Amino acid sequence: MGTLVMLLIYVSGFISGIIGSIFIAIYLGQRSLNKKGQPTDSKSKESVTSRMKKVRELTEEQLGIQSNASGPQKNAMEGRYKNGLNAMIKELEEEKNELLKSIISDGFDPEITVMDPSGAVTSKKLSEFLAESGIVMEPKDSTPDKPVNKFTVHKGGKDDGSGTTH
Repeated sequence: MGTLVMLLIYVSGFISGIIGSIFIAIYLGQRSLNKKGQPTDSKSKESVTSRMKKVRELTEEQLGIQSNASGPQKNAMEGRYKNGLNAMIKELEEEKNELLKSIISDGFDPEITVMDPSGAVTSKKLSEFLAESGIVMEPKDSTPDKPVNKFTVHKGGKDDGSGTTH
């Protein structure tokens, strides 16, 4: 009788463990789906400070990857690995540039501190830094389209000289 009771306890514990694992998996799955379902229009809601912190984190991550990618390659597998690291560095650079552009497009031009390759630290405006880095900002269209009769002139359209438009 003792072994039967022990067997029932073992089986019930095993089944309750499986059921508990299933419930935990369902709970974590629902929680992650709820997080993904939230709107991700965070660029407009994020402050300039939080975006600058994100840029700093991306730069630190980029420098860490860059230290792994520098140095001679030993074989073809390491060459592939380094190519992947270089691609990651470029992706991080593009993400940083997008964040910096969003700060400028929101009408802010904070002063940032940069270090050049020789180690000299200088302060400059963000717009200056972007211009020196070769990052081109799209100019804002200051003149809206003007309706002319039933046609619309877009961005400096010229008259073809054919007369009136009807």
